[in-house]
Amino acid sequence: MLNTTRLSDRLPTLEEAAQYRVVLVLPPDQREVAARALVTQQRREQFPSLRTWEAKDSLLPAPEGLIAVLDNKGDLWRSIPGSGEWREVPRPGPALRQGTPGPLVWSQLLQKYAPATEPPGEWGQQRADVMDALRSARVEVDRLVTGTVVGGSGTRSMLEADEDDDLLHRAKRWADCLSDVVDRLHAAVDAAEILHDEVITELAGALSDAGLSESRASRGPNGEVSVRLSPVDADLLAEMMAVSASLLPMSLRHVGVKSLGGFSGPQHTTVQFTDDGGGLLTKLLRGHRS
Repeated sequence: MLNTTRLSDRLPTLEEAAQYRVVLVLPPDQREVAARALVTQQRREQFPSLRTWEAKDSLLPAPEGLIAVLDNKGDLWRSIPGSGEWREVPRPGPALRQGTPGPLVWSQLLQKYAPATEPPGEWGQQRADVMDALRSARVEVDRLVTGTVVGGSGTRSMLEADEDDDLLHRAKRWADCLSDVVDRLHAAVDAAEILHDEVITELAGALSDAGLSESRASRGPNGEVSVRLSPVDADLLAEMMAVSASLLPMSLRHVGVKSLGGFSGPQHTTVQFTDDGGGLLTKLLRGHRS
């Protein structure tokens, strides 16, 4: 999915290494192996406190207690408890591709996507991203509220502008500005939360795999599982529920729906579930895909 928040900032990637002269001078069939070796070396030298595994480590079992790694592209993979498998975590934001790779065991993950590096233990980058997004939101709101216009009666607050102003134009500009701030804040929060929430992680993967790639799974304000659906995805999910009534005997109307929308643009639908309901929806999506 769209790389709106990178957990791997400053972490060397295969894409970067493939452009180095030391790699490009090699015959084409040798470049990937050389690029992987170079990325492994760079990561171990630049981040000695983080463990990095290469393809040859696929013969060994996954390290005990490891819950997430960043692959050679910088994408996040999370372990699926009790299964011995790993699943790529979709990035928050609009999808650029349909679906994600299926679950892989540790050896397959390293063979295909090594080197793999553990993320920072304290997840400091995610917290910094959230704080930065919060600060930006506060600045943008303050700017909008205290912004002024100049009229015949002097300078007035944007909130006090009279009916002669271009109200719709001003409202649309506010909506656009606030939407950008909200999207950035959601992306930062989702990236931080999804690492520690198995229900949300699995549901996010299932949404992406089932083609509902414009939707986002997250925790709601009261701890519920919240799925924000685009209009197209809402229709697709309703169809899936209808054809899978024996597995998930509910419709969007039965699970609590509220419409969310700004001043302009298409409305989205937010569907809220309990954790059990989120797990059931994940099963429905997996079953529909199969």
